[in-house]
Amino acid sequence: MRPLLLLLLSSPAFAEEPRRAFCELTPCVPGTSTRVNLIKDEPGGPVTCAKGSELGRDTQTKKLVFCTTAKAVIVDGIPIAAKAYTLFHPNGRIYQSHARAAFDRTLADGSSVRCAAELFALESTGTLRYCDLAAPRAGSPKPRVGEGISFYPSGRVAGMTIDEAYQAAGNTFAAGTRLAWDDRGGLRGGWVKNPITVGALTIDANFELYPNGTLRIAQLSNAATLRGHAFPDNAKLTFRSDGTLERASYISQRGVMIHGEEWTDTRSLSFDKAG
Repeated sequence: MRPLLLLLLSSPAFAEEPRRAFCELTPCVPGTSTRVNLIKDEPGGPVTCAKGSELGRDTQTKKLVFCTTAKAVIVDGIPIAAKAYTLFHPNGRIYQSHARAAFDRTLADGSSVRCAAELFALESTGTLRYCDLAAPRAGSPKPRVGEGISFYPSGRVAGMTIDEAYQAAGNTFAAGTRLAWDDRGGLRGGWVKNPITVGALTIDANFELYPNGTLRIAQLSNAATLRGHAFPDNAKLTFRSDGTLERASYISQRGVMIHGEEWTDTRSLSFDKAG
């Protein structure tokens, strides 16, 4: 089972999947879990948990938090794979698992999504939160089939890889860019593979925007000088909503220790509004 990176981190930047939702090896659920190694298959909510795997229950409520499925099963119309590491919501519904075959899901806005036989996640209501897109889907910009797509409970897209050029916030984003939107449809940020120019800066990788479309966080693709301060490529910059620079961090030195291990020094700076 392949790990899932996050697209949208709450702060300070974006990486690869929205809403800090997923984890492959350690349950990303609130509270603490009591873990036991199963000596036999054991029923676990809508699935059977596998002998020889670990089962977790909430330390306080004793409700099932995670387990690995012993066999394939269909739950709420979704074909769950055998040996799928599975998380559960407190109400017992599946939160995250792996599908063994493609499946269809209808969203709250009435639109439908075909999901691939891969990692998926659901809201506690059973509404789709995330999956890898298995078939073209209407809308603009077009999402890329085979890449992850995530949704808000309303059915509005939260994040995806675009499969066509898209103009927003005064910039043109190329196909292959991962973008994230707020629950009203405003662009929040994303990840760009090829550098783009935003104002006087050339940026790539993760970026984040304020609701008015101005940069909040960006990583420099090229060295830049801002208000007399020089920053190297790959420097990470954070701006206030009025456009003034608030923080910066970058690798100032690097080298190799005598035994071959690389080392780096990171310089972190903060600025008042006067710069």
